[in-house]
Amino acid sequence: MERKRIQTILRIGVGIVSCVLSQQLALSGPFASPEAITGIEARYRMSRCSNGQMAIDSDGTLHATYWSGGLSTLPSSPSFIYYRNWKINEGWSNQISIDDSTAEGSHLGGRHPSLALDSRGTVWIAWHDHRNSTSAANWIDNLEIYVDSKPKGGSFSGSDLRMTNTNNSHLGDNGFTPKIASHPDGRVSIAWYDFGLDGDIADIFLKTSDTLGLFDLGETLPAMRITDKDDRGGVVSYTVPDLAIDSVGNHHLCWVSGLGAAADLYYAEAIVGGTLVNEVLLQPGATDFFDPPHIATSDNGDIWIAYGDEALNGIGNEDIVVLRRRAGQLNFDPATPLLTDSAREYGPDIEIDSNGFVHLVWIDERMGTHVYHGIFEPEDLTLIMEERLTETDGSWERPSIAIDDENQVYVLWEEEISFNSGAIWFSTNAAEATSGVSHWSRYE
Repeated sequence: MERKRIQTILRIGVGIVSCVLSQQLALSGPFASPEAITGIEARYRMSRCSNGQMAIDSDGTLHATYWSGGLSTLPSSPSFIYYRNWKINEGWSNQISIDDSTAEGSHLGGRHPSLALDSRGTVWIAWHDHRNSTSAANWIDNLEIYVDSKPKGGSFSGSDLRMTNTNNSHLGDNGFTPKIASHPDGRVSIAWYDFGLDGDIADIFLKTSDTLGLFDLGETLPAMRITDKDDRGGVVSYTVPDLAIDSVGNHHLCWVSGLGAAADLYYAEAIVGGTLVNEVLLQPGATDFFDPPHIATSDNGDIWIAYGDEALNGIGNEDIVVLRRRAGQLNFDPATPLLTDSAREYGPDIEIDSNGFVHLVWIDERMGTHVYHGIFEPEDLTLIMEERLTETDGSWERPSIAIDDENQVYVLWEEEISFNSGAIWFSTNAAEATSGVSHWSRYE
């Protein structure tokens, strides 16, 4: 009798938990069929670290950035930084190029943009740009970090802000892959890796505006450096940072070592007004310059990092691994592998919704190559639900995720069609968008 009573209580408890989960996870139904939002006349791309490609404002408008370009950025084969927005009842705005990058009378261009939305509703986009390089060095001897911004209801400027101004004599004077993020108090921060102080060894740099969004354009490169190659023996570049900012304005960064596979994964916290950080080696040989880790913060102050681990089963057979540092703790929990089947999973992006659930998008090769979205319970990272977003096997790359205040999910990803051709795709489970999406593919 007692046993039956306990079983009944357990069944009721499970039912209550299931009901609560269902209410908390009530999105808007399944994802809409994916739609290409670009043509294929160019090689449209996501950034190498595809976090920070989208943001949703208080009016429900989704703002997005991506770029186009080939192996080299030259006047004969320029790159372009793009912006567009999406509204649930209107679809996508026209694609516009925002980088005012010219050289020798022709557009030259920027690459690898990142987008943030500040507390005033201003859209910020950062990228690295070739316009200050020279033709004698094939336009790759002085890459600088640039930004442009669009006030709420306004337009991007006709001239970009140059964040770095190094002009060093060595041919490696280049900054790369900036990530931009906003603070609760109106400030904006940019993190990137730069060879400006040593043509052979890159460090991580960080620049922050004031509360009005104004940057000190005279700040020197040494003043913005937060890692120092001499502290690690003058060897190994630090590259491809990702940046997240918590509710009190502290910076959280992860990055990789070197320029190839089997790279070490590092983390550091940079306090407001801080300079050099105490970097922490989280996972040796686990990540990749071409598939770098992504970082996110949750409302309760937890720090989350997701990456495709190359140490568990070897390069080319990655599993998604998640790291969590709980609020108030100094160290991360042990790394947790997810989806540990025989298939390869890689390229994850991560966000935490308002209820604390972990959302991931990733590339999965269990049945061809596809983009998936999954929701995981935060305590033990149990998979609660997942959905395949792509309808056909394809050369899908670099998915990026954003979540709005109602926990609706938006996903962008890249398709490689050929060396010179590729498209950007989009899907969402936003309520009114799932009933019909033919107008999404409006592009120019």
